[in-house]
Amino acid sequence: MAVVFILINALFISVSNVMGGVAARRFPIAIVVAIAGPTTIVIALLLALVMPGTPSWPGFWIGFLAGLFGGSGLPVAYRAFAIGPVGIAGAVLAVVGTALLVLVGVITGDTITPLRGAGLALGLVAILLVTYRPPVDGVRPSLRGPLLAAVAATLFTGFIVTINSAPAADGLWPIVGARFGVTTIAMVLLGWMLWREGARTVGAHVRTRYVLFPMITGAADILGNLFLVLALQTGDLVLLAILAPAAPVFTAIIGRVFLRELMTRWQVLGLVVASAALVLASL
Repeated sequence: MAVVFILINALFISVSNVMGGVAARRFPIAIVVAIAGPTTIVIALLLALVMPGTPSWPGFWIGFLAGLFGGSGLPVAYRAFAIGPVGIAGAVLAVVGTALLVLVGVITGDTITPLRGAGLALGLVAILLVTYRPPVDGVRPSLRGPLLAAVAATLFTGFIVTINSAPAADGLWPIVGARFGVTTIAMVLLGWMLWREGARTVGAHVRTRYVLFPMITGAADILGNLFLVLALQTGDLVLLAILAPAAPVFTAIIGRVFLRELMTRWQVLGLVVASAALVLASL
């Protein structure tokens, strides 16, 4: 089941990243995370109440610390996806995240079997294929988006590693703590924007029909967190790393379907290679 949970997590996180990028094209980043943050707290509380688990203060504070990592990474990731292209930004997130997760997993005692090693190698090839875009008119895309994606991947890895250390008996309650951590970062960003631009300017940004985009972003993010916790409870960090190509593949597909971004033959080949990595990871 860990493989299924990881894939569902990747799908929701891809939706969150793309919607966050779309929202960041219409709102300042501070507005995006300020709207998304409280939305996730409400959903996290509802999920924690209906799922097994008993809350504890250690679990809450571990989750809160994880949320500070994740909350710092979200505006960076949304900005990376706003700059785009979303397929490349998603691939960089996956490459850096894969490398860091494998490193932490090996240090903490996870094993890399020959099949896992083959799956990891295919996964990295898949990421490179999904990443590749030929230059347009001799000009390659700006490096700013991919560099921001690399920073976001590092912060997200901090979130995953920290939330993985929360007591299993707490169920999803550490995620509630994490959402408070994320929202703390969001409120800091909003406060900075209020101080810089004033309440009237900030309010003008919110009064628009596009406010739904940040809300969808937050909802998809917390649902991704749910399946991340389930994946970590049934699998390990190395397995999560092997299946990292799922995120950029989903992101590229979403970008193609909803944003009309072209999907090259290399990206299609990357999807096939990623499928092979999935088969090896599930054996």
